[in-house]
Amino acid sequence: MSLIVKAAAYVTGRRWTSWEKLCADPATVQNRLLMAIIQRNRSTAVGKDHGFAAIGCLEDYRKQVAISDYERLRPYVERAANGETQVLTAEPALMFTLTSGSTGAPKLIPVTETSRANHRQLTRLWYYHANLDHPGLFRGKMLGVVSPAHEGKTAGNIPFGAASGLIYQSSPRWIQNAFALPHEVAEVKDFAAKYYLIMRLALAQDVSFIGTPNPSTILRLVECADQSKDEIIGDIRDGTISAGCDLTTAIRQTLESRLKKNPGRAAELERMVNHYGMLRPKDYWPRLKMIGCWKGGSVGVRLHELSRWFGESMPVRDLGYMASEAQMTVPISDSGSAGILDVGANFYEFIPEADIDSTEPATLTCAELKEGENYYPILTTPGGLYRYDINDVVRVAGFFQQTPLIEFVRKGRDVTNITGEKLHVNQVIRAMELAQAVTGIAPQHYRAFADVGQSRYAFMVEFNGTKPNENSLKQLLAALDANLRELNIEYAQKRASQRLKPPVLCVMQPGWYQRKASAAMQRGGRDIQFKAQLLSSTQEAASETWTTIHI
Repeated sequence: MSLIVKAAAYVTGRRWTSWEKLCADPATVQNRLLMAIIQRNRSTAVGKDHGFAAIGCLEDYRKQVAISDYERLRPYVERAANGETQVLTAEPALMFTLTSGSTGAPKLIPVTETSRANHRQLTRLWYYHANLDHPGLFRGKMLGVVSPAHEGKTAGNIPFGAASGLIYQSSPRWIQNAFALPHEVAEVKDFAAKYYLIMRLALAQDVSFIGTPNPSTILRLVECADQSKDEIIGDIRDGTISAGCDLTTAIRQTLESRLKKNPGRAAELERMVNHYGMLRPKDYWPRLKMIGCWKGGSVGVRLHELSRWFGESMPVRDLGYMASEAQMTVPISDSGSAGILDVGANFYEFIPEADIDSTEPATLTCAELKEGENYYPILTTPGGLYRYDINDVVRVAGFFQQTPLIEFVRKGRDVTNITGEKLHVNQVIRAMELAQAVTGIAPQHYRAFADVGQSRYAFMVEFNGTKPNENSLKQLLAALDANLRELNIEYAQKRASQRLKPPVLCVMQPGWYQRKASAAMQRGGRDIQFKAQLLSSTQEAASETWTTIHI
C-alpha cells in the first residue's frame, strides 16, 4: 500500500470512528440536525413562507410544512437558479444537479457547500471500507463511468450537471488521479463512441476497480470490447483512436496527443483472443478486485450476467442508496444492497408502504422503523429540500447499532391495475425469474405492459443472438401466466373470470432496449442512471415493431 493510501486510510478511519458514534443514537442526532437546518434557513423565502421561525420541534415542522414532490419547490428553485439568494437555503447554491425525473420538465436539485461536503464524506467512507475488505483495490487504475458535473449554467450563471459527476468530484484527489479515463471522455455525446473510447483507453491499462451505478453499463462496456476487439487491439498497437469513433475534433486531438504505441499490450490481448476466442475482463484485468454498482431494484435484474465476464467469485458491492437529491447510505459489505443510513447528513421521515395512499399517512422517524418493512422516504436536506417525497420504496434490512440499514427496492407506486388485480413489479420480476428457470429461456431485456384497452398484459422481450422457436416462446409465456396466478391471487381470479384476457409475448426487434435508453437520454436522462421500468401502462413507441406470441 502506498504512503498516500496509508495516510488517507488513517484519516478516513478517524472520520469513520466519529461517524460511527452517530449511529448509536440516531433519534438525538436527527432531531438536532433538523432543528439546525430549520434555524439556519428561517430567513429564507421558504423559511418565511412556512413559518420556520416558529418551529421548535418535529411536530411543529410537520404542521408547518406539508409533504410534497418537486413541483412545490420548483418556483423557489427557479428563483435560485436565476441568481436570487436566500431562497431555499441561507448558503448559496454552488451548483445544481440535473435530472429528468419520471415525468415532466427536468429537475434542478440545489447543491450547497454543506451538501457537497456530505457527498464527499460518504464517498470516502465507502472507499475506506471497500479497501479494508479488498486490499489491493487501489493498486491499479480505477474505471469509473460518469456524466459531466458541469453541463451548462443557469440564467443566474450557476453551473448545473450530473450527480454522478458530483460524486466523482467528491472522491479524494489521489483517487481521481488514479482514474483510468481523462475527464474529456465524459463530454462525448454519442454513446457508441463513448463506450468504444472507454474500452479502448481502459484495455491498455491495469484496472483494479470498476465503479458505475448501473450494472447494465458495465455489461455494455465489456460486450463492446469483445465485439470491437480487433479494432481496439489495433488502436492500442498503433497509439490511435479509430476513425469510426465519432468524436469532436477537439476531443480527438486532445486524447490522441497523449497516446503512445503499445505493441506489447496489443500482443497480450491478441493471445487472449486466440486462446479464449473472446476478450473477457477476468483475463485482461487479472488484478481487478471489486465492482461497485447498484444491486437493488430493477437495475439488479442483470447482475447475474456479470459472472460470465468477470467470473463467479468477483465481489460486487452496492454503491449506496443515492439519487440526484441526496446520497443517503454507506454499504460496508458485499452482501445484499443495504447501507447504513447517514443520519448526520439529511433528516428522514418514512411513510409505511401500506399507508402511502392514505389522506393522512403516518410518518415515522428512522428510530421508529421495523426490520423487514417497506417505506417511502421523505427527505429534508441541507441543499434545500423540505419534506420531499422522492417516490422511492426502501426496505429496512436490519440495523447497525441503532441506525437502520436501508436498501432500495423500487421506484414508488410501481403497481398496475387493469381490473382489480393490483399487479406489482416485484411479482413480474419473480414470475420472469421462475419462468426462466423452468424453460431455460432468458430474455436479455424485458418489461410488462398493462394493456388496459385489451384488458391483458403484454410482455415485451428482446433476445441476444438466436431467437427461441415459437413453441419455446409459448412455453415461456405460459409459465409467466401461471407464475403470476401463483404470486397474485387477484390476478388468478381475474384470469379465471376472463376479466383479464390471456397475456401475450411481444418479441421485439434487436436494439429495442438500447432505443429506449437512447430516447431517455434525448429527454435529458443519462445512460448510467437509466433504470428500465419493468412494469407500466405506457405503450411502446409507434416506431417499434414486434412479433406477437399467444398462449
